[in-house]
Amino acid sequence: MRYLAFVFLSLALAGCGSSPSELQYYRLPAVAVKAPQGDSSKVLVIEPVMVASYLNSNALVYQNNTVNLQLTRTHQWAEALDQQLTRNLQAHLSAALTDWRVTQQVNSSADNRLTVQVTQFHTTAEGLVLISGQAHLLTGAVVKQMPFELELPIADDGYDEVVKSLGEGWSQVASQIAVMITESPAA
Repeated sequence: MRYLAFVFLSLALAGCGSSPSELQYYRLPAVAVKAPQGDSSKVLVIEPVMVASYLNSNALVYQNNTVNLQLTRTHQWAEALDQQLTRNLQAHLSAALTDWRVTQQVNSSADNRLTVQVTQFHTTAEGLVLISGQAHLLTGAVVKQMPFELELPIADDGYDEVVKSLGEGWSQVASQIAVMITESPAA
């Protein structure tokens, strides 16, 4: 009987010492959604944002060096990253392009269409967040391409700060895309 009590106590203590950290869930900072304007003749259809395959998981990504990426185990996106990026981009562009109707639904083949591919959206061991990719605006038969690449410092330690910095960087990308759209022939 003493032997069983010793075994259970040993297992309980071993479990306490090796228990994994609790899962932490994150989402990008919310962007205020603008109420749609009346009927605008300029329509922008945002296609779902495409992310590189290594970003297509719930894990946040940490870059140890120039060739090593790690998917975090206990720091996870609360929602799929591509969905967050798409919704966030739509909100930013709706606010920035006040004379456009920004939507995800195609109404006409004449609608302007925006596609965005994200190739980097992660943090590094050097205390930076990296965001890169490219956007394509299709206006009639004209395609305008805009690559983007940002390196932003993280203000403080911790994944909360990483996610805030990623959100700030994505806001900057959305602003660059808005400028590209206003400078396009359809604007």
